[in-house]
Amino acid sequence: MDFPERIHAFAAAEGLARRDPEADPSASGGLENSMAFQQRLFDAGLAWFDGPVALGGAGLDPATADALRGVLYEYELPDQSYFTVSRRIVAPTILAHGTPEQQQRWMRALWRGDALACQLFSEPEAGSDLASLRCTAVRDGDEWVVNGQKVWSSWAHLSDVGELLARTGAPADRHRAITAFLVEMDRPGITVRPIRQINGDSHFNEVFFDDVRIPDSARLGAVDKGWTVAMSTLTSERTAMGSRDKTYLSRPYRRLRALVPEPGDAERELLAEAWIREQLAGVTADRVATGGVSPSIGKLALVDDLGFYGRAAARLLGPDLVADAGAPGFGTWSDFLLSSPAQRIAGGTDQIQRGIVAERVLGLPRERHESPKGPQQP
Repeated sequence: MDFPERIHAFAAAEGLARRDPEADPSASGGLENSMAFQQRLFDAGLAWFDGPVALGGAGLDPATADALRGVLYEYELPDQSYFTVSRRIVAPTILAHGTPEQQQRWMRALWRGDALACQLFSEPEAGSDLASLRCTAVRDGDEWVVNGQKVWSSWAHLSDVGELLARTGAPADRHRAITAFLVEMDRPGITVRPIRQINGDSHFNEVFFDDVRIPDSARLGAVDKGWTVAMSTLTSERTAMGSRDKTYLSRPYRRLRALVPEPGDAERELLAEAWIREQLAGVTADRVATGGVSPSIGKLALVDDLGFYGRAAARLLGPDLVADAGAPGFGTWSDFLLSSPAQRIAGGTDQIQRGIVAERVLGLPRERHESPKGPQQP
């Protein structure tokens, strides 16, 4: 039996219904149900198509894996959003930079749904300027003692492990004095406080470290070389944000078209742009997945599209936007408008992405900043 047949057989055994391809993916069942489903999916060999066989994957090439995920997503699945950071952001970093012991400890657990992971990067005064972070890790024999604060850490309140960036050298050395670690979130001295968001959700968190001791075996990569590790993680995050399986909005043209049964010329112009953007988004996602386009370009395109769809919905609905209950199979536009602006920050702000594109894609020189003391080195 080939993989597509195995997926269909698994779906039948699970009693999964076919998903309306033009509706928003459902998100039912809660964390416990989602993790139990993921465990059954992994045990059936259908969770990690492109992962190494030695770690529990199927060993397939990325293009085949992407096609098989498309077959799997034909069905209504339990909420997959819990696993995005674990599988699409942290796991690729462990696979690229982790020791064999770290890979054995975490890769299977993250892909099987036995554990969840979070990012511990941003700080109150070190978000876009990640190189200025202040959370410190001081070596004490075979251990490190961590002190500081992180913020905007998605799912940290549910996570078993966090990918931590901490300063291990002088602040003046910036990114040359940062080290990455895999921190178990139940260690003494770690406090997690969920942040209530404007749309009522609370999946972002503040995380505090007070003399938290972690073994050197938890270090991810070499001492003071965490910047390289962080760049791998952020690249994975930007790629994930621009991928086809993101659920910020599904079939935006159809959703907007449903708001205006008899569109006039102005409405037709909006709908035409929505259709064009929808087609381009699919092409861009495919090019990002195959390495043909920088993930930063994909992320910028996504954010621009989200802004357009929100403005279009507000124009078409007018005051009714605040009372929008959502059509059957869809979320509400009001919730979309409240939650989508966060994507301008996640994975690096728009300004950071444009700088990356300018320097690394277009080859433009870095901007030099003038100060009263004269030109400053970048």
